[in-house]
Amino acid sequence: MNVKNRKCIRKLSLKSLYANRRRNLIAIFAIALTTLLFTSMFTIVLSLNASYETYQFRQVGGYAHGTFKDVSPEQAERIAAHPKVKSAGARKVIGITADGVFSKTPAEISYMDANCTKWSYATPTTGRMPESGKEVTMDTAALQLLGVTPELGAEVTVSYSITDKDQTAFTVTDTFTLVGYWDYDELMPVHYINISRDYADDIEAQAVKTGLQPFRTDLNVMMASSTNIQGQMEQVDTDLGYTWDSYTDPNSVRIGVNWGYTSSQLESHLDPELVIAIAAFLLLVIFTGYLIIYNIFQISVAGDIRFYGLLKTIGTTPRQLKRIIRQQALLLCLIGIPAGLLLGYGIGAVLVPVVLRSTQLDAGITTISTSPVIFVGSVLFALLTVLLSCSKPGKMAARVSPVEATKYTDAMQTKKKQRSTRGAKLHQMAFANLGRNKKKTVLVVVSLALSVTLFNALCAFVGGFSMEKYVSFMTCADFIVSTPDYFRYNPADEFITPEQIEEIAANTKSSLSGTGYAVRKPVYLWMTEDALRQDYARYESAEQLDSHMSRMEHRGDMVMGDTRIEALDNSLFDKLQVFDGDISPMLEPNNNAIAIAVSLDDYGNLPNPEYYPKVGDTITATYADDVKYIDSRTGELRTEDTPEEYFQEKLYGARDVEYTVCALVELPYSMSYRYGGIGYETVLSVDTAQRDSGGAAIPMLYLFDTADDADEAEAEQYLSKLTAGEFSPLMYESKATARSEFAQFRQMFLLVGGILCAIIGLVGLLNFFNAMMTSILSRRREFAVLQAVGMTNRQLKTMLIYEGLFYAMSSVAVAFILSLAVGPLAGKMLGSMFWFFEYQFTILPVLLTIPVFLLLGWLIPCMMYDNAAKCSVVEQLRDAQ
Repeated sequence: MNVKNRKCIRKLSLKSLYANRRRNLIAIFAIALTTLLFTSMFTIVLSLNASYETYQFRQVGGYAHGTFKDVSPEQAERIAAHPKVKSAGARKVIGITADGVFSKTPAEISYMDANCTKWSYATPTTGRMPESGKEVTMDTAALQLLGVTPELGAEVTVSYSITDKDQTAFTVTDTFTLVGYWDYDELMPVHYINISRDYADDIEAQAVKTGLQPFRTDLNVMMASSTNIQGQMEQVDTDLGYTWDSYTDPNSVRIGVNWGYTSSQLESHLDPELVIAIAAFLLLVIFTGYLIIYNIFQISVAGDIRFYGLLKTIGTTPRQLKRIIRQQALLLCLIGIPAGLLLGYGIGAVLVPVVLRSTQLDAGITTISTSPVIFVGSVLFALLTVLLSCSKPGKMAARVSPVEATKYTDAMQTKKKQRSTRGAKLHQMAFANLGRNKKKTVLVVVSLALSVTLFNALCAFVGGFSMEKYVSFMTCADFIVSTPDYFRYNPADEFITPEQIEEIAANTKSSLSGTGYAVRKPVYLWMTEDALRQDYARYESAEQLDSHMSRMEHRGDMVMGDTRIEALDNSLFDKLQVFDGDISPMLEPNNNAIAIAVSLDDYGNLPNPEYYPKVGDTITATYADDVKYIDSRTGELRTEDTPEEYFQEKLYGARDVEYTVCALVELPYSMSYRYGGIGYETVLSVDTAQRDSGGAAIPMLYLFDTADDADEAEAEQYLSKLTAGEFSPLMYESKATARSEFAQFRQMFLLVGGILCAIIGLVGLLNFFNAMMTSILSRRREFAVLQAVGMTNRQLKTMLIYEGLFYAMSSVAVAFILSLAVGPLAGKMLGSMFWFFEYQFTILPVLLTIPVFLLLGWLIPCMMYDNAAKCSVVEQLRDAQ
């Protein structure tokens, strides 16, 4: 029979809720605290992510989702009209200036439409965008470098090199009228000098007349969402009949994804360990909230169990009892969740700038996220936690019979106790009391132990960050000095000069120093066709690759491939990490030994050994005085009409040199060319390189180590002055910078983890507080009886203190066991996620919490008992009826 009694149940739930106002306040506080935990966590994480993305966008030069590269007007129109493309913005680069005042930060001269201007942080804050003729906009720093006062209408003279798709051609000097400007952002990779479409078209027409190709136009786009940008852009190409993996196919529209978006980075680097770590963290937070709310509802149901038994005697069904408890929980959520949302968002908003101040992201880019995910996610997680927490207490109330309810006490059923003739000791009574309700005791102990375990894990995590590994990866020397071209990965005819190196060496004290050299002469290395195919397969389709290989020069099964040879002073060979073989033959005079630079992963493993030659193999390098492209059909120099499939390289003044591979080595990135390419990267001694290249090895970088901190500080100060200013021809990197970045990185984790530990610790303390309070309140009659038969207030208080101390020490013991069990597993997982992490077991944080827990174990019972013992024994017996 279906009885319509929902209204009655609702009224009963409200009345029961109103009758327990003190318990409701505690429950509301618990729900608010849980919601605060979720909200502050989401606010901090999403705000840090938003700030990090903004920082990355400024380094990239814009926040468009991606770019369709080198598009024709027809392709741009079709792409912009695609349903997946939310909006599009075009940019046409006509030239670049990277000399003189722009030697450290180059300037790009380009036309941008309104969307591209906005996405590139190039919208004038004063004035407007260029509209016609020789109108120009740029940042204030570029104006200062050009000696122009930022004033609308000012004349600005700019000299720049015309660039087409393949080459930099002639230089143009023009005078423009300034129509807009904005403040310079030091994080931007270039200075944007924006011109009108009319001017760009005029220069393009002049360039085409001289034989250059039309300028490249890129289409920046915003997709429907920032997730799976790569897949969305590939889908656009597919839908429109384009490919995206070829540089030569006229029907190919290559794509570039803005790596500043965290989602694009996660999609390319997502691994099982990271997924497990995120899932484990969310489960930890949910479990933390579950502990406190479940404990409160379980205690509440235990306290009202007689009330629920009486309801069952008048016909209330188990389902209705569950509904009463669930409705009470949801009503409390109406107050607790909004309060938690407001407090959590406020705390998160306050903490984000604090966290950012400890990182390199603190550059005026603090972004407090207002994403709906913060609030929707927090509400859903909080509701889920509350519903899970009140589920079991609801079942407990539904199961109890009316007869059992009238006799219910906080104690659980245990084995029959043996009588003792020695009398009761206070510590024995306290220990026995903990066993009366083992589930409640376990919950309190686990919630307290969890915060200690997390604190111990945090200390092990942060303490496991190896500064030595991090700094040695970021830079291989105390100081590396070269020109802006080297640090910007630009090939150049000249880098740092011998005279500059002598000056630096004379003004600094070094324990080791040396020069790395670039071989500025056409040189090729004969390699297997399979190995060369691996390189080109990243850029060409199978058909294009076959066609390309057929045009390359072969010697049996060997193919002439590109290479990059770096020569080193003998002192710098100690910087190489030998993976296989021995580099000592390279130190001998008149040697023909060569080392192959290999790419190891973060853990020192070689992922593709079949790609490289073996130690002891003989390989041939071909040096040439000049290289030109000819038409393979005629043997004459190519013309504009020569199809690409007939291009063939012809070497002039070529000669072969045979080398023996003596070692496979890892060449530190910080002392390499810093850019990749097709073919092997190799290392020679400088004497061998000069001999075989005809003196074409030029200094590329100078690096040195110092003997102590004082020498390092002096060198840092000297180089800082030497490279100061936009007109300085030199730049440098130092270990001090890497150490600072590492310290900021570690401090950020320590701060965020400390906040999480504090919140979880507060949850544990609240559970401890609730457990002691309810233990005292639910046992008032028992305490009154004990006092009636002679137990003094002091003895009763001492017994409760023993209980608190047992709780505290049990929590420390459980935390110690959990740390022993979880530590190595977490260390292994973190080691696979962070290559500079070295796990070191520690229990010092657990030991440091013992005095704190002992103090709390004594203080909380004292406070709770003093508050509850204000009534007389008679009043306590009467109230407990």
